Amino acid sequence: MTASTEIAPERGWRRYFDDPTPLIKQAPTLIAVVIAALLIVVLPDFPLTEMAVALTGIGIVLAVTVLAAVLGAQGIRDGWLVMMIPIIDILSIGLLRAGTGGSQSLFTSLVLLPVIWIAAAPGFRHVFIVAITTSFVFLMPYVVDPPSDTVSWLRAVISPLVFAAVGAIVNELSRLQRLRTAQAEALVSERTAALAANVEMVEQVRASEQEYRELTESFQSLWKSITGQAVIATDNDGMITNWNPGAVRLLGMSAEDAVQQVRVDRFFPPDVLAQFADADDAGDASSGGLPAGLAALFRKADSGLSVEADVDVATVAGTTVPARVTITPYQNAHGARQGYLLVITDETKAVEVARMKDQFVGMVSHELRTPLSSIIGFLDLLQDDPAQPLTDEQKEFVSVIERNAKRLLNLVGDLLFTAQAESGRFPLEREDADLREIVESAVASAGPQAQREGIEVLSEVPAEPVRMSVDPGRLGQALDNLLSNAIKFTPEGGSVTVRVDVQDGMVRLSVADTGIGIPEDEQGMLFTRFFRASTATRNAVPGVGLGLTITRAIVLAHGGAMDVSSQEGVGTEFRILLPLAPRTEALRLTDLRGA
Repeated sequence: MTASTEIAPERGWRRYFDDPTPLIKQAPTLIAVVIAALLIVVLPDFPLTEMAVALTGIGIVLAVTVLAAVLGAQGIRDGWLVMMIPIIDILSIGLLRAGTGGSQSLFTSLVLLPVIWIAAAPGFRHVFIVAITTSFVFLMPYVVDPPSDTVSWLRAVISPLVFAAVGAIVNELSRLQRLRTAQAEALVSERTAALAANVEMVEQVRASEQEYRELTESFQSLWKSITGQAVIATDNDGMITNWNPGAVRLLGMSAEDAVQQVRVDRFFPPDVLAQFADADDAGDASSGGLPAGLAALFRKADSGLSVEADVDVATVAGTTVPARVTITPYQNAHGARQGYLLVITDETKAVEVARMKDQFVGMVSHELRTPLSSIIGFLDLLQDDPAQPLTDEQKEFVSVIERNAKRLLNLVGDLLFTAQAESGRFPLEREDADLREIVESAVASAGPQAQREGIEVLSEVPAEPVRMSVDPGRLGQALDNLLSNAIKFTPEGGSVTVRVDVQDGMVRLSVADTGIGIPEDEQGMLFTRFFRASTATRNAVPGVGLGLTITRAIVLAHGGAMDVSSQEGVGTEFRILLPLAPRTEALRLTDLRGA
């Protein structure tokens, strides 16, 4: 408290001198002139040669002091009007000097006070002002009483030069002082800005830390809340670095034990990983100690491909659990790969549902196919019985019964096939076949239907044989489905074209029509079982929505891919892409299950 009260007055006085007003600058000259006036009055024997001249000089100093006070009150600190005050002071002191003995006056040195004021102003021109005004002061007495000796004239010439030299020194010192002050102010400003920037940066860091803390807490909360799936993070060598509660529940190992140098292949049986190994994999040594199958999956993930597989995983207790595994690489803040993220979903219930579905389909197949076959057989006997021939009306009725019984039998067969396709368990009887012959056969089979509907069916196949290892029956079934759909969805007078192209080790089969087309928002669901496009229901096109599901399953079983493009009112094109060389069975099964 005491220190503050002592410092405050000092700062209060100092501020008057940091940026002085004209009155403050005038004060030394005023005080000196007042003292001179007192000496003249007090000392009776003071050498006073011209009383009127001396009093005039004193009066002018007092007058310009009033002017300095007025300018200071108006806030004027610089300019030519302010600079006139010390110039007038010099001339006034010259009058005082002339009236108090001239060259012998005691008050000659008072000139130095306004000289310093003028010389301290910015600019070297003020040194010349000092030289001119002081010359006038020293020569003023000689106007009335010129000296007869040379020394007095020399004194009148040298004295202004001395004052000019003093003024030059003061001017240079003032310039240097202003320069240092400006540099100091710039440094203070720079440091103040730097300090402000540092404070702002500190605030940003604190805000970032708070945001990072909140994100970390949110991530930890989210990580701990995932209990339905096992989420496992590994480094580039497959060593586990993070283990969520879902992994604890599914695989039976605590998070503390899992991060103690445990490699992720510990939870995959060797025969499961072996099916994913490339044919040219040399084993663990070539993949940094990883099993060949796991290394192959990691490489596939690194290439940007989706890695999903239905496999069995091993628990700590020694049991196996059917699961769906996805693998994706993750990166650090610099974009470098840091490891892999495995998401394992328990498929036990899904497998049980699939088993029950297969059981149900098998039961339906047994319970429906057998009586339907019996009905169709007895209908044949009824139609061919020569002992009891049928009338024309009866034959028509029997024909309707037989046609619908066969349709129901085909529907049951399609249901059984789709169930087998979804489980990836329907066999392919591959043989070397010419794809052109399969296409021509399918076109020929579709001929009668196309002729009834008034549709032209065209085929564009290469001149050379296109030999592949395929199941001709299944592939022909896929083409039959596509041709049948194309004909059903094309108005009379339209056309259907089947094309075969070979390029870069792949064969592309396409079936294009000029039909009613399919809405764009429905095209992604075309291969879903029992799905029918709105254009089909709107135009009363018959079908149950199984043909495309069966076709896609056949294509995937051959290691191929299938896509579609369509535009309402223009037509639809289905494309089948098949590899000339068949893929391995393990990859084929994986594709079927993933589909």
